[in-house]
Amino acid sequence: MIIKEPRPVLHAIPILLVALFLVACNKQPTAEQHAVLDAGEPRFDASIRRTSYGVAHIQAANLGSLGFGEGYAQAEDHLCSIADQVVRARSERARYFGAGPDNVHVVSDAGLLALNIYQRAAEDLGNSEIRAMYEGFAAGYNRYLQETGKDNVPGWCRGEDWVVPISADDLAAHMRTVMLVISRFTGLIANAQPPQKDSSLADATQVDSTNGARSLDSVSVAAGALAAEWGINGSNGWAMGSEWTENGQALLLANPHYPWVGSNRFWEKHLVIPGELDAYGASLIGSPGVIIGFNEHVGWTHTVSAGKRFVFYSLELVPGRPTRYVFDGIEREMTEKTVSFAVRQEDGSVVNEERTMWFSHFGPVINFPEVGWTTQRVLAVRDANFDNDEGFQQWNAMSRVGNMAEFQAVYAKYQGMPWTNTIAASSDGTAWYADASATPFLSAEAIDEWKRLRESDPLTQTLWQQRMVLLPGNRSVFEWQDHPAARDPGILPYEAMPQLERKDYVFNANDSFWLANSSALISGDYSPLHGPQESVRSLRTRNNDITLSRKSPDNPAGDDGKFSLDEMMAALMSNRSYAAELLKPELLVACEASPAVALEDETVDLGPACGILRAWNDRFDIDSRGAVLFREWVAQYPFTDLLGKGALFEVDFNPADPVNTPRGLADDALALQNLARAVKVLENAGHALDVPLGELQFAISKTAKRIPIHGGNGWFEGIMNLQVNSRNTTTLEPLDTPPLVAGSVLLTERGYPVVHGSSFVMALEFTDAGPSAKAILSYSQSGDPESPHFTDQTEMYSQKKWRPVSFREVDVAADTQREYRVTSLD
Repeated sequence: MIIKEPRPVLHAIPILLVALFLVACNKQPTAEQHAVLDAGEPRFDASIRRTSYGVAHIQAANLGSLGFGEGYAQAEDHLCSIADQVVRARSERARYFGAGPDNVHVVSDAGLLALNIYQRAAEDLGNSEIRAMYEGFAAGYNRYLQETGKDNVPGWCRGEDWVVPISADDLAAHMRTVMLVISRFTGLIANAQPPQKDSSLADATQVDSTNGARSLDSVSVAAGALAAEWGINGSNGWAMGSEWTENGQALLLANPHYPWVGSNRFWEKHLVIPGELDAYGASLIGSPGVIIGFNEHVGWTHTVSAGKRFVFYSLELVPGRPTRYVFDGIEREMTEKTVSFAVRQEDGSVVNEERTMWFSHFGPVINFPEVGWTTQRVLAVRDANFDNDEGFQQWNAMSRVGNMAEFQAVYAKYQGMPWTNTIAASSDGTAWYADASATPFLSAEAIDEWKRLRESDPLTQTLWQQRMVLLPGNRSVFEWQDHPAARDPGILPYEAMPQLERKDYVFNANDSFWLANSSALISGDYSPLHGPQESVRSLRTRNNDITLSRKSPDNPAGDDGKFSLDEMMAALMSNRSYAAELLKPELLVACEASPAVALEDETVDLGPACGILRAWNDRFDIDSRGAVLFREWVAQYPFTDLLGKGALFEVDFNPADPVNTPRGLADDALALQNLARAVKVLENAGHALDVPLGELQFAISKTAKRIPIHGGNGWFEGIMNLQVNSRNTTTLEPLDTPPLVAGSVLLTERGYPVVHGSSFVMALEFTDAGPSAKAILSYSQSGDPESPHFTDQTEMYSQKKWRPVSFREVDVAADTQREYRVTSLD
């Protein structure tokens, strides 16, 4: 049904009466009432067309009105998620939710206040055209909230006190928390308090690089847990050029791996300013503009970079003065910052609390787990995106380019990518990869000395094993360097960033830049903070490359050796397990030789298990029998065993053959014992050894109906189409995640709930007639459980179905399900 909204001219008094009546009754206006509220010349004016599956096509005359339409439409689908993140960005979680378990809301509010997130976000917007878009977005959100009323908004926030109007600065503050890695360090910042001067406990428990007073194992475990929490987001991004495609032009695959719950979900859109902007794609909820998508000439996607966005500094403290540190032989006083925030009490009252936090000239002082703040040492942290206000402008400019050269020029000009690789394809058949995200600029002397410390200093070495950089904070040689071509002091310029342009293919799957194409490794004098060269790649990265290089066993490009759009889509959704292709044949040989294994106090007959694995086709589809058993087998090995020769792999990593190494089953006896353990895990949990994957793996964030989900784990199983159980920790959206069963690191009491993985999946092809695309938003467009677009695409994803993208006007018009106009005088 198409709703067209007339705009009659009415007098001011009737307008006011209608508005007051609607607010009092807390009802949503009809189409005609929209116009009543907005009679007169509007400040914002946008048209919205919803096509199949609720996709929003928004058109306006300028960025402000375009943002208004987008804010209104996003609020229709995800008001609760936006409101939740605004509360966080405003440092008001404790005001509405109390201190929280382990003071989680208190430290969130205090830490973000200490980082001055809100004020810096307002400065980010300045008086630019981007501010107009954010102001429009906030006004559109507020308009929907005004019409609907907080007691009627759909979703988990209905009726909550924290559902209030928002501002452009609120949205910018939210986006600043997304762009800053250290916004996730709020607990470490807020809980960093100096020890008492006479604290013998602090001296006794410090991590000391000379005597190892505290076990570095505990530091490693804590650092690993933090790294997992901070770095869970991933993705696959593919671009194929003219030499690799059937039509001789270009293909792009966008496959971001992101949460299925909370704000870090994608929302699909088509944005049009006639004659100026025509871009299709998606962004994270609460963000205006297209972050992953395409226009008439270029398509692009992003993956989380393996480079380093932040650096820890070890401060050498002055004896007896734990808030003073030594720098180049001179004592420096830390800066203290006291912030005030409201905390809701159990009786509903609100009291103000204060917390003092500390800063070095590098950045905030942190209470790093198992390191703490002793009388001799404490860590501080510096983030390369702290001064990044160019990201908003860059994405806006990317949407408007006319060719690949212009696209690359935007990168050179703004240098605003926060922590992502870029994979792009253009209509002239070019494929381009770059890790152009913000990276600290260290001198060659500092890098050389840091490399020596990685060998000689236990704490530096331990943190590097968890992919964290620790530098001495007592010498200026370790300060970040300035470059005249960089967007801000202290970071590397665009010209120093690794990139690769090809006519065959480029890709990234969250490993470092070195392997974006196995036949054209990116090597050279790049900063190690961009990520390592000649290092082991994940099974998922290796699977990406053997697929794109056309060497995988399923012949993904067909007999002609050239990829079509459908062949590229099928390759991603093949759900091939590279781990199974590498290891299963040798596991079956070992099983035939020793079909019974002694495990603790019983003998386990492996005959049935080995028969199931032999019949399995090495894929993680919903009807796959054997996938669950293999998953539980390979996950019996520690994650570190996947990184080289050891308990799992016999052949070590070889930088001359990075895709095919490590490989080979190292220890038959251990492999069979782990298979026996996997058998007992499934039996004890009440599951058949050949249980289909779809009976256990499901979309937990959806309705009570279990929607089976295909795909798997990229680390253990080497699946490209990632789906895992790892929730978004930045949201308060309720999610009841069940506990793990005994003996497994993946299987829960309800199976394998999917809360993170393939999200907005887009396949794009450039043709003589322009761009043509198909897409699927795995968790669907709406967050409203009562909306038909809450599960419709999830059901499609379960069936491996894609939908055509309506980009051309004729296609949008033909597929329009609902049409409406939103305006505002404010």
